[in-house]
Amino acid sequence: MKKLFLPLLFVLMGVAVALFRPVGPSSALWDSASGTLRVCSSWTLVPRWGKAVVLPRVATTTTFTTPEGATVTARVQLELGPGAHLQLAAAPTPEQGLAVKAGQLAPTAKLGCLAQNTCRQKLQEEMEASLQRLASGSAKASVVLEPDPAALLAFRRQELRQRVSPPRRRVLVVGWDGADWELLSKLVARGLMPNLQKLMAVGTYGELSSLTPLLSPLIWTTMATGEPPEVHGILDFLEADAATGARVPVTSRKRKVPALWNMASAAGLTVGVSGWWASWPAEAVNGVLVSDRLFFLLSDAPGDAPPGTVVFPPEHEASFRELAERAKVETGAPTVATFLPLELPRIQEALAQGRGMADPIDGFRRILVGTRVYMGAALKIAESKPHLLMAYCIGTDEIGHLLGPYLPPASPGADPALVQAAPPAVERYFAVVDRWLGRLLEQCPLSECAVLVVSDHGFKWGSDRPREFSGVAAATAALWHRPKGIFVLAGNGVTAKGRTGEPASVYDVAPTVAGLLGLPLGASWPGKPLPGVTAAVREKVAWSELVPPESYRPRVQEVKPSAEYVAQLKALGYLEGGETQGGSGSNTEGELNNLGLLHLEAGRLQEAEEAFKKAIAANPAYASPHYNLRRLYFESGRYEDADRELLEALRLGLRDGRGALQRALADYERLGLRERAASLASSAVTLFPRDALLRAAVLRYLLELNRCGEAVEKAREAVSAFPQDAAVLAFAGLSAACAGDTASAKTWMERSLALNPNQPELKQALRMLE
Repeated sequence: MKKLFLPLLFVLMGVAVALFRPVGPSSALWDSASGTLRVCSSWTLVPRWGKAVVLPRVATTTTFTTPEGATVTARVQLELGPGAHLQLAAAPTPEQGLAVKAGQLAPTAKLGCLAQNTCRQKLQEEMEASLQRLASGSAKASVVLEPDPAALLAFRRQELRQRVSPPRRRVLVVGWDGADWELLSKLVARGLMPNLQKLMAVGTYGELSSLTPLLSPLIWTTMATGEPPEVHGILDFLEADAATGARVPVTSRKRKVPALWNMASAAGLTVGVSGWWASWPAEAVNGVLVSDRLFFLLSDAPGDAPPGTVVFPPEHEASFRELAERAKVETGAPTVATFLPLELPRIQEALAQGRGMADPIDGFRRILVGTRVYMGAALKIAESKPHLLMAYCIGTDEIGHLLGPYLPPASPGADPALVQAAPPAVERYFAVVDRWLGRLLEQCPLSECAVLVVSDHGFKWGSDRPREFSGVAAATAALWHRPKGIFVLAGNGVTAKGRTGEPASVYDVAPTVAGLLGLPLGASWPGKPLPGVTAAVREKVAWSELVPPESYRPRVQEVKPSAEYVAQLKALGYLEGGETQGGSGSNTEGELNNLGLLHLEAGRLQEAEEAFKKAIAANPAYASPHYNLRRLYFESGRYEDADRELLEALRLGLRDGRGALQRALADYERLGLRERAASLASSAVTLFPRDALLRAAVLRYLLELNRCGEAVEKAREAVSAFPQDAAVLAFAGLSAACAGDTASAKTWMERSLALNPNQPELKQALRMLE
């Protein structure tokens, strides 16, 4: 018997292994016939037939329909604990069983509830609770309800239109780039801008605080969307084409949020847009949109874009292209001469050379053409009386960059003929801009319309402007901008308040326009309506959900690089020499640098540092992010890092490099950090070897630190380099006196006084040596 027992035992064990299998506590058993799912609480043997062994986690997707007929997708997941038991529907798999049961438990929900986050969340929680009640033991359910996007968008649009009453007025927004009260107030006082004066007399006006950096695409898009640049996505003049990585002019494709014309269109209002920044390709609107490519940044080639993308609707494009071509043809040398009083042959020669914004005469012609194109287009659109008309004029800024250096006090080396011609040219140009405003007011009278004139920033027209020609040095344009622009608001629905005290903000433009049109304000907008306007009392909305980009954004496969566009930006001083040479990526080095500035202004220092470093990585030859890192490190007390970044920026040819160095030295002097000032100035000498004032500053710092031996050594080098500079000789003499070298001190002091006798303190020092 014993001999038979062991073999029999092995046979029985083999049969058991063949018929049964061990299942651990991390597994569950699915009975397809009954639809039950049971999680094992300990190791056990189960038959190899009849029940499937699965994980104690089941996820599935099912759909149901709302009473309105919209499809809703429910993404369901159940996770069971040890020993839990779950009753689902009979099905081949637990996923199928859960899908059937979830469909039975799906809520009877109207689309209006699903459109509201709080209501949708409540429905999800109720369905999760119902699913968890199907289980005995530990179970956790999660449910995500996703209504059909198209149906949800249609519902929200319908709801919006029901909430928006027919507008009580039309709204006209006129954008004058760079307009500044310093100039406009004088022109108004002299009667050269009567239409602007009329608006000021019957409305509300004042200053408009801008953003940093003071760059037009960022700011005009903020005014059109109500959002900051880091949210709306327009961060520079250039962007990287998604398909090729090439640097291309900024487009509407980069904008992440809807603009006022999209919002008004979604609400059923009619709109018209002419020339707004970053508006190409032309978006689908309830009206007419003329993009900024009809006359592209004063390019000499109207409509440098594929047909059908410049104007919406496309069937209107041909007539607007004809308008642009006519403006170009009819603006020749005689027209330029009526504004810019120069000899006609000189004007003809300049136009024949066609140097664009690199030449004040040909550049002025382009300003005239561009102004006529976009103001003329706005006037043409105004004939249909849209509820919202937005017209933009870039020439009010560019004329300052072109002719500002020739206004009193003229910049060194300015052409005498242009010094005489520039003042009347500026006055005549702004008088024409005012006449265009008057023609728009004829189409949109104050009795029927609210009118808002705004600028993105101001402009330095007086003695505080840079002494360099805008565009001669790299990226000098922003140095001419003042951080406060203008606003003038008048007409139907506006309470006249005269001149306001505190500046408003560029963030206040979109809420003002929305309030005047009766549209709800954006829930995320940081601004508020301008003084004189009260927004209708209504719940704020998430405009990005109501008007997502796919609802209005056109599809253009590839954007061509524009060498002329880049050349005009460089001529105006908006781009540094190496700024277009970075590698490809979703953001250009310019966009990353500007994003860093936005973070820095908001106090987000870590994000700012990361953005600046990414800009440098994208283009190591780009000076600006190094300088911005200098500011960040200085404000953080990291002075060694700050000086390193400044010197690197200077080495790379930073715009206004000497001015940047002088400001850095002044910062250290203000904080009493003369050791740091001396170190920075000494290091900078190799970068500016012909700067006599810098050599004199080094000697002054060493004297103030009583480092006499070092001072006299550097004095000999400075005198050798600048033997006829009075300041260098003066500080050299004082250095020698400090070091006890009386002979050298007397010699250098006497030579300095011979060059500049008006130095009473140096005379006294010399007498003390005798």
